[in-house]
Amino acid sequence: MVVQRDILADLRNKIRCVRESILSLVARMEDIVLQRIPQIRADYALKIGCWDQALLEAKLAAQRARRRLQLAQAQVNRGEMPHMDDIEEQLDIELSAWVTKAEQARLAYEQALAYLANTTPMSMQDAGELKRGYRILVKRLHPDVRAGEGEGRAALFLLAQAAYRNGDVAALHSLEVATRHLEPSEDDLEATDDVGLLGQELELARIEADVMRERLCVLEDGEEMRLARLLADPDWVTKRTAELRRAVEEWERVRRECDRRLQEIKEGFYEH
Repeated sequence: MVVQRDILADLRNKIRCVRESILSLVARMEDIVLQRIPQIRADYALKIGCWDQALLEAKLAAQRARRRLQLAQAQVNRGEMPHMDDIEEQLDIELSAWVTKAEQARLAYEQALAYLANTTPMSMQDAGELKRGYRILVKRLHPDVRAGEGEGRAALFLLAQAAYRNGDVAALHSLEVATRHLEPSEDDLEATDDVGLLGQELELARIEADVMRERLCVLEDGEEMRLARLLADPDWVTKRTAELRRAVEEWERVRRECDRRLQEIKEGFYEH
């Protein structure tokens, strides 16, 4: 009987340890997704994104100028006067995908800057309170930690995510107080003396922990985290911005040349 109690106690302790590791893994993933990645994107927008945006718009303008020149030249070759309004309408259609891409990039850039504008530096104490409060709410509400607990809990967790993303310590504290009745208990482990059932629960918990570790590895090796390491290198930032600046200047040169040649075509047609 003593041996049975020892086995049960050991299984329960192991399950608790694995559950705690799952909670830690989920909290780390949430930190990457809600805190670090938005900050990385904002940092990129501030240091390099402006040049990405300038390059995209310069390339679009150059492509438009080049295609405008081609269409005007084709009309002149047929002995027709260049119909610039018709040409512009055709360009709007042909380059609509590029225009949409440029608008989406501009919106992403503006959102990144808005994130920076709405983010205020936090003291170490507030940052610690933010993490501690969110960890409590992850344990109570996160669907990967509290699976199958209902839509109400999921809705509360969305509020917790928003508060954590925005660094709102007060909102997290309010949610922590309001959800104390949802604090999970360990009674489920004490409710059974079946070694087999506890063994199955331990195995399932270990499988879930392995899945969480894999997901965390994917996040840590993702594009944004690699970008963070690059952005921390001032030499890389300087080199990259110089490359983008040169590319912008080259596309602007192409646009100016196409505009110049188009003006010559129009002037030559009217002279005749």
